[in-house]
Amino acid sequence: MLTICDAETYLQYMKDDPVRPNLFGDDTARFRDKFYVFADVDEDDKTVNAILCAVLSPFVIQTEELLRAISEDYQSMQELEASIRGILDDKNIATILTPYSLWSYRKGSGKKLINELLDFIPLNFPRVTHVITMSPPTKMAMLFHTGNGARLLSPNSETINYEYRLANVTLH
Repeated sequence: MLTICDAETYLQYMKDDPVRPNLFGDDTARFRDKFYVFADVDEDDKTVNAILCAVLSPFVIQTEELLRAISEDYQSMQELEASIRGILDDKNIATILTPYSLWSYRKGSGKKLINELLDFIPLNFPRVTHVITMSPPTKMAMLFHTGNGARLLSPNSETINYEYRLANVTLH
């Protein structure tokens, strides 16, 4: 079952992050402002099977440096979004959910979590128009994302962005 995580209950799992273990000086940043942590949790015994960390933004995030900057200076991010909204008609602005770290404790749970998230987003975050990862440039990440239906969007020097299609999302 997909769960939106709170820091009090799920902060302990951040030490297990194999993708970006030292991204933030304080792992509570993963739970603040437009940052979210999602988990696949067993309904019966509440076992955590997989964790996914993500952030909402109006642009594609390609570097850890930018991700840290968004976390450290949330006010500037708000001002940037307001500026974009001031220039463009609201219907022309994307809201992107960027998964930047994913790990599982049980085989197949990462795939289950990403698929549950793709179903969950349109219902619970209706402004999200795109799900675009900020993935490490590894063969394992490529096989995982392309094997789960994502398409290669943008390889760059630090990361690779893959895009997942959201069902029932109408772009204006």
